[in-house]
Amino acid sequence: SCTSCAAGSTAPAGSTSSGACSVCPAGSGVIANTCSFCSGGTYSSSSSSIGCSSCPVNTFSTAGSTVCTACSTGSTAAVGSSTCTTCPTGSAVISGTCSQCAAGTFSGSAGSTTCSQCLPNTYSTAGSSTCTSCVAGKTTLAGSTSSGSCSTCPAGSAVLNGACTQCLGGSFSVAQSTTCTQCSTNNFAASAGSSTCSSCASGSTSPAGASTCTVCPAGHAVASGTCSSCVAGKFALAGSTTCSTCSINTYATAGSSTCTACAAGSTSVAGATASGDCTVCPAGSAVVSNTCSTCAAGKFSLAGCTTCTCSINTYSSSG
Repeated sequence: SCTSCAAGSTAPAGSTSSGACSVCPAGSGVIANTCSFCSGGTYSSSSSSIGCSSCPVNTFSTAGSTVCTACSTGSTAAVGSSTCTTCPTGSAVISGTCSQCAAGTFSGSAGSTTCSQCLPNTYSTAGSSTCTSCVAGKTTLAGSTSSGSCSTCPAGSAVLNGACTQCLGGSFSVAQSTTCTQCSTNNFAASAGSSTCSSCASGSTSPAGASTCTVCPAGHAVASGTCSSCVAGKFALAGSTTCSTCSINTYATAGSSTCTACAAGSTSVAGATASGDCTVCPAGSAVVSNTCSTCAAGKFSLAGCTTCTCSINTYSSSG
């Protein structure tokens, strides 16, 4: 009878001695009575192997390998693989398996080992390679999973530095704003979080961006939206919208809150601008009903008088 070669050895047919039996080298195995190189995805680490073993998960080998090589970071392989597969974007190698990133996370590079959380004001669905920004004027928390997570910034607020922030006093916004708008001249917003600006009361003004209005002081009036000093010959009380002309026999310098009466026995036309505009009533005349009038016959006056008179046992002609 014929004697079998030792396990892991082979000999051609008709061999006459044990010396004809050849040991199968590492990287090979006895397969169908023939010493053959291990195929890709398998290996044998020692000579005299009676077969080749499959490479374990996440390792690979080429034909004739004595060991299996670990896949590079971010790549995986099934048992018995001859190559490794890079984990695609939107996935990451987690616990040895290429897994899709969960909603609210992403991986932007192939071969990732972690999925990153979406930043505030962005969101993602499962398997995303990027996070999508909320539309302008909306915000959401980090790790959000859908566009429905984005909330509209309400009126009186705006998305500033990535957060929905109340507008300061003197400014306002409508819903879903990205900026707060300054109140225009002669309008104001008294408190933070205003959705509109209010007009200043009549006789008051404010600069742009004001939280309060200022009453136009006495001697001034609001003209064309500006608090302006009254010209000479006119006056105004605080909070006025017009300057009024001084009446006859009074006068006012610029910026006056009242008109000053002319001295007794003097008169002036309406709108007089200084005491020098007051004219002394001449002798033979007197101020009667705010007018310098000639004394009637039988009466007289000195200059600057307010009445005409004659004593007993005297007389005078008119004037």
